[in-house]
Amino acid sequence: MLSPGTSSPLSVQRDDRDVNPITFLTWNLAMLHRSDAAPAQWQQEDTEAAFRTVMLDVDPDVILLQELPGLVPFVETHGMVRANPRSHSGNLATLVRHDLLASQPSTLVVPGCAILTTFHESLSIANVHLAPGVGGTGDRLHQLATIVEASPSACLLIAGDTNTRVDELAALAEAGLHGAPPPRPTWDSKKNRFNAGGPRFTAYFTRWFASPGVEVSDVRVLDSALSVDGHRFHLSDHYPLTGTVRIV
Repeated sequence: MLSPGTSSPLSVQRDDRDVNPITFLTWNLAMLHRSDAAPAQWQQEDTEAAFRTVMLDVDPDVILLQELPGLVPFVETHGMVRANPRSHSGNLATLVRHDLLASQPSTLVVPGCAILTTFHESLSIANVHLAPGVGGTGDRLHQLATIVEASPSACLLIAGDTNTRVDELAALAEAGLHGAPPPRPTWDSKKNRFNAGGPRFTAYFTRWFASPGVEVSDVRVLDSALSVDGHRFHLSDHYPLTGTVRIV
């Protein structure tokens, strides 16, 4: 079980209004630190500019960011929902395309781990940064249970840096959450030498989970490196993940 409060599978309760398919991108930005593989002259403003270029190119409806250092990179096509809470490391922020933001989605913070943004009272998207570490299973499952219980709508997408491990998936499925692993690792420090002295492993920390009646498709991991002045490097130790979410 996810927790005693979520022993039953989630049920689907539709609002009279359907929300259109929404594209999303989620990315842990590693406090906007500079990769050890980047050129020596690379600065935080260069990371912000490169991030903006990626956002304009991918052009998602909703951008979910984790591990921000108290500032939010600017993208002129999007506005930030009115929440910028801290997680266990850095801040969370959710950016929404201006035309979608004009529909006045509601916002709810789950302290320390999530921002829930609800569109047309039909679909809630939770931007999450869950507890880290192999020993953090209990904390992560408790956080997920709290997010499910707090969601203003039964149709819920949870996306972001979940830090989940394989042995936690059965509890999530029992609670009614489904989520296929990304097509490629969203953490691959064998290829992404962001921290030169760090351990080398692959993982699927950044991923999604959804309630019944919510479909996620067109999932991609954006793991291409930048090439600047003969240096190949990544903007973060995590890769961004994109997809499309719809109520079915």
